[in-house]
Amino acid sequence: MPLADDRSAFLQALEAWKAQDLDQLLTFVAEDILYLVNVDGIQVPYAMSAVGKEDLRGRLQLVIDTFALQTYSIDKIVHEPDHSRALAHGVYRHRATGEILDIRLRFCAWFAEGLIAKVHELHDASYITAFEQFVFHLMSAAEHENP
Repeated sequence: MPLADDRSAFLQALEAWKAQDLDQLLTFVAEDILYLVNVDGIQVPYAMSAVGKEDLRGRLQLVIDTFALQTYSIDKIVHEPDHSRALAHGVYRHRATGEILDIRLRFCAWFAEGLIAKVHELHDASYITAFEQFVFHLMSAAEHENP
């Protein structure tokens, strides 16, 4: 498939996430996708890597079920000969607690036969700090509910 089609698929997948249209997003993903997150959370399953489209569907559905997307912007996209990269900014509200998670995400995507075959979701130090604070608030709230 032409490189322009790969680039278009990447942008459309990002836009589908912004619209919280999981079914649309998954139309751009290969069945055997490898989705790697550099901050895998064992206790927090929405920050985990996924192998295969159905595993990814479950992970992303959990994010949608857990958080209400407040704002999401695709701040930058760069296309390289063998992959595409994007920088996104998202503000999510935890549905149960109202806690806000304000994060920047970097994505690198590789393609096979016109579909996204591999993604690296990269989080920087400020994301890790925000994530740690978020988890701390959730754990504190849980302790107060169940002393």
